[in-house]
Amino acid sequence: MNPNDNPTIYRAPSEVSGEYRDMLIRLMTRQFYAETATAEVFGRSVGCAPTLREKLMAAEFAAEEAEHSERLCRIFEDLGIDPDEVFRSRPPAAKFWDLDMDNWVHIAVFNFTVDRAGSHQIMEYMESSYRPWAEQMGEVLEDEEGHYGNGVANLREFARDPKVFKEFQDLYFRMLPVTIKRAFGRPTGPDNDYCVKVGLKRHTTEQVVNRYLTEMLGYMRECKLKFPPLSAFEKIGAELMPSTKEIILSNQ
Repeated sequence: MNPNDNPTIYRAPSEVSGEYRDMLIRLMTRQFYAETATAEVFGRSVGCAPTLREKLMAAEFAAEEAEHSERLCRIFEDLGIDPDEVFRSRPPAAKFWDLDMDNWVHIAVFNFTVDRAGSHQIMEYMESSYRPWAEQMGEVLEDEEGHYGNGVANLREFARDPKVFKEFQDLYFRMLPVTIKRAFGRPTGPDNDYCVKVGLKRHTTEQVVNRYLTEMLGYMRECKLKFPPLSAFEKIGAELMPSTKEIILSNQ
């Protein structure tokens, strides 16, 4: 976003209408889908976690994701939107994230890949011009930081076992393209431009995705984890900008 731009700040539901309100609800819906689906993933993972520590951590993460969802429910309700209706329009969690929720390696890849994507979106929403939403995101981001730390620890643990690490790598090849598509959406277009113009987001989708991938890259190189081939993104219709492709090709 141009630092000289000063978007209008909205502090109450009654102040928003028209295109701004519609776009706000679309962005919140995307986040709500992700938060509720992630809560279900972590809740289910309690059963397949291999150790007591990991079971307790999965339960904690599920509770935190549920609390994030409740925050969004309250904002929806203030806007006159029924959160149950929004929830009913979401695909099943396993389909939404394309993973086996009873497989611990799937959960570990999910933890490393998806949680951090959510964090980078929340970094944008913390500065949103719609303040009732932005003001709820600080504590959400703190929780997500802890989840990602566990995801990095899991990656390092799996990297010690070549057989399990290969499974991790294969699943990562499948999950990262889905994450890019589900968590970030299309990188260009009038909607993206509008969100930046009115301050619903402060950076373009291209910038946010590149920031996310660049951060992951340090941990990936440490553990010799590779990015999926570009064909994996093309296969599911995950659009990539040239700058994003450069990052991915730098670690093949």
